[in-house]
Amino acid sequence: MSVQVELKPDWARIAFPSTEPNGEPEFADFHYFWLRHNCPCLNGCRHTATKERLIDAAVIPLEIRPLRASVESNPEDNAPAVVFVWEPISTKDDTGELVSPAGEKEHVSIFPVQWLRENAYSLSRERVHELPPHDAALVTIDYNDYAPEYGSLSDSNSIKYKATLFEKLSKYGVAVIRNRGDNTEDIVYDFIDSSADVIPSHFGRIEHLRTGNTENANNDQLGYTNSAVRLHTDQCYSESVPGFQFLHCIRPADIGGDNYFVHAESAANYLKTEINSRAYELLTTVPVKFDRKQSKFQAHYTTPILRLSDKVDPKTNERRLEQVRYSYFTQGAQTTVPFSQLREWYEAQQVWDKLLYRDDFQIKADLQSGDVVIYDNLKVLHARNGFSGPRHMAGVYLDSADLWSHLGAAKIEAQALAVAA
Repeated sequence: MSVQVELKPDWARIAFPSTEPNGEPEFADFHYFWLRHNCPCLNGCRHTATKERLIDAAVIPLEIRPLRASVESNPEDNAPAVVFVWEPISTKDDTGELVSPAGEKEHVSIFPVQWLRENAYSLSRERVHELPPHDAALVTIDYNDYAPEYGSLSDSNSIKYKATLFEKLSKYGVAVIRNRGDNTEDIVYDFIDSSADVIPSHFGRIEHLRTGNTENANNDQLGYTNSAVRLHTDQCYSESVPGFQFLHCIRPADIGGDNYFVHAESAANYLKTEINSRAYELLTTVPVKFDRKQSKFQAHYTTPILRLSDKVDPKTNERRLEQVRYSYFTQGAQTTVPFSQLREWYEAQQVWDKLLYRDDFQIKADLQSGDVVIYDNLKVLHARNGFSGPRHMAGVYLDSADLWSHLGAAKIEAQALAVAA
């Protein structure tokens, strides 16, 4: 096997041939900022005579990405090398001021493969997490595929439809259902048995999320305005949090109002192994007070943003992430962190938040009348853009056990139908 390079979103993976006859190839992952800092070129990164480093680590953007990379022959000795091409970055002049490189359109770093292998700091690492799901097509179902006559499902099609919902929610934590219909009460029982019911909140049994709302109690909150609502989970201030919520689009906005989602469990794992393990540690250990204060309602609950299981998972020998609570609009004043550590805590939140707002972390959905989106409120963050016009969404909370029992039964029946066929 020859040397190979693969550009990941936040680091490069380089595969090296085995040093043993018939041995398995090895791979190593390298952060882009590390590669750019260690550029061996004599064009501003190393002194032309002494070969000492000239570039300061402080000027390397931590979010830097190469334009492209390839494996080529090193022009100095014809040995294999990995070549990275970058956009130019500003460097410090003799006074310490940042200056842009004059006339440089691209910066080229040529790394001898032998040097990379000798300096590999993550050789064949085991714990790697990929990006969260971010392709809306993966989570989308068209109800008309199961109900040829709009609104009518045969028994077998109902089973297949609900089994598909089970699969989407199990894997991605969110499902978008196109063309579901206009009756919110009927839609409830797509997800739970007829003997079960929704989970009411202090807003009411079903929320009507629109401006000028008169149906719901305690409607002095962002959901009943036309403002943007950034990524969050619901009811962080409650000890017992509804496991699922679905939004039924009665009428879309004239302009804006699109929804977007992030699989926060995957994002947290990515933060832990790919970006910043210290930030993950702080988010899993530092308690946060979530405080809902309205004119006629108040509740609060204190817990870390990322709650881990009490017991260690025997497969990973680590505590498993059980729940994400994240809500900027109900987050109270942080008073549990010592003065000398508060900046670090804020930095951890900002690293986390910056990840969540990357395009390659988000699933976007422009819901139209009759569409539904359902998501796991313990593992998935949701948000909407600001809007104009009479946008109307019906919001319903469901119990996790009720949902998994109902859809899980359909999954078993679907498997039986497949065997019988």
